[in-house]
Amino acid sequence: MRLVFLYGPPAAGKLTIGRELAALTGYRLFHNHLTFDLAREISPIGSESFQRLVDDLRLRVFTFAAQNGIPGLIFTFVYGSGIDDPFVRRTMSEMEAAGAEVCFVQATCPIEELLSRVEDESRRAYHKLASPEGLAALLESHDIVSSIPFVESFPVDTTRLTPAEAAQEIAAHFQLEPAN
Repeated sequence: MRLVFLYGPPAAGKLTIGRELAALTGYRLFHNHLTFDLAREISPIGSESFQRLVDDLRLRVFTFAAQNGIPGLIFTFVYGSGIDDPFVRRTMSEMEAAGAEVCFVQATCPIEELLSRVEDESRRAYHKLASPEGLAALLESHDIVSSIPFVESFPVDTTRLTPAEAAQEIAAHFQLEPAN
């Protein structure tokens, strides 16, 4: 199995690219908010128990996919430098143990563009951050634009590429098999 770990700040286009990549490859799309929304129904957002539940759910899905013949999974993620390193390392370790490959992709976009995109109505359907003020505060309090320092990431500039073009570049770079 291949896990395409597509990360970047809110409004960088991860879910849109993920959809295009799923259509191109036949891989399953497992976006960030599936586990976030479930966990917030059970535990207070921001609590240690919330983060532990979110991380455990995600890792369980990754492992399940690897152990059950799913050829590929696309996962979208907002990486917080330092804060999310243990989760990324656990992901790499568990995927290696399951015989799966992790392909890291970083969606990049200038901050001005992120602040413009964050208000898009499509973000509200998934209860995503949807205000420039909220995004500005998050950017101020956390480093969510840096690359993961201990992995090699394939960068996609979402201001230069359409989502379909980004998906095609990702598929070509990692030699992902097209859907039949």
